[in-house]
Amino acid sequence: MKEHFVNYNQALALKELGFDEPCMGKYDTKQGDEWLLNIYSGHLNAQFSDKNKACIAPLKSQAFRWFREKHDKYGVVNIDLANNLKDKIFVYMVEDKLGYIIDRSEEYNTYEEAELDCLKKLIEIVNERKGT
Repeated sequence: MKEHFVNYNQALALKELGFDEPCMGKYDTKQGDEWLLNIYSGHLNAQFSDKNKACIAPLKSQAFRWFREKHDKYGVVNIDLANNLKDKIFVYMVEDKLGYIIDRSEEYNTYEEAELDCLKKLIEIVNERKGT
């Protein structure tokens, strides 16, 4: 089930952007240098304090929805049809609410790689617009 959640770095970046919605997971336990994902059957209602490096862990779908609803940015991962479907190659696009393409990725071998980088790009774009 871990693959459905954003990774720790993305969760922390979302926290810094103001993400504070109910989640089923959190990164609150550190083992060595790694933050561990803890998943709960209910949901957590609050983000950790700003000084704390612990953070709630949204599902990837929650993060994409949050970018749509709060920042009017749409991340989409698709199969790249330019190679005539000889191989499954994936790309992502980030669009604004009017459908204008803000960014388009290079090619990825897996959907998951493209999805991970798409979230990373959404975080980067919103950070740039906030001036951070």
